Amino acid sequence: FASAEMLRWTPPPLEALSVLLAPLQQLLRDEVVGLERVPADHPCLYVMNHSLMGIEMPSFVHRLYREKGIFVRGLADHFHWAGPQGPLLRALGAVDGTRPNVDLLMQHGQNILVYPGGGAEILKGSFVERYSLMWKERLGFARMAIKNKYPILPCACVGTEDMLDIVYDLPTGFITRQMGVPSLPLVKPNSLQKIYFWFGDPIPTEQYGGDADNADFAREVRDRVKAAIEGGIREMQERQAADPERYFMDRVAKQIREVQGRAEESFRSLLAGVKAE
Repeated sequence: FASAEMLRWTPPPLEALSVLLAPLQQLLRDEVVGLERVPADHPCLYVMNHSLMGIEMPSFVHRLYREKGIFVRGLADHFHWAGPQGPLLRALGAVDGTRPNVDLLMQHGQNILVYPGGGAEILKGSFVERYSLMWKERLGFARMAIKNKYPILPCACVGTEDMLDIVYDLPTGFITRQMGVPSLPLVKPNSLQKIYFWFGDPIPTEQYGGDADNADFAREVRDRVKAAIEGGIREMQERQAADPERYFMDRVAKQIREVQGRAEESFRSLLAGVKAE
């Protein structure tokens, strides 16, 4: 994106996006906790854990757009723009996650989505615990929020990594090293499940006076956000474990039982009417 093009971009119509994602929504139902915490009167930097293969992103973006009228501008790793997915990301409003680009978006009051774990979380191997945050010592998102006095909204996602089994960690050398990961996971699906999204309370940054160069301030913000997201992940895992409709087939079975119940009730009513005659 050139600067002018980046600012001219407008989100796709909600109706068109809903139609496009309808098949996915039928298979991967989502449940949301904390939408009331999303501010309606000012933009935020949304910070979230990235799930294996990034399956959660379309559902997250669509749900936020549908429920709150907010279409977040995603920050994509540099390597994405050289691949075939580049034009699609650009069409969906994503930008290269450089500091000048983030500055520009924040100066114009855009809602922004960032995954500090980036490619490392998308391509996490079998040796990494599910839903682990792989942020290393990254402070970039915290510095940008402090500099522009942007509130940070911590978000969490659970569900998609339980749908995939890693069958092999494929060493691919130079390719994956450029993305900060040691190997490429080969995955196979196991069972379709519900996705759980969590929104936390906004974390303010204006109290730091725009001092983005202060590493202590940046670490403090990063650690607060990280702790909030990890808490959200635990909360959603507890919700997931107690959900009787977690699995796709459980929901199908429930719908079948409901249809059978209505059919039986109709048959009994019909039979009662015949006897009355």
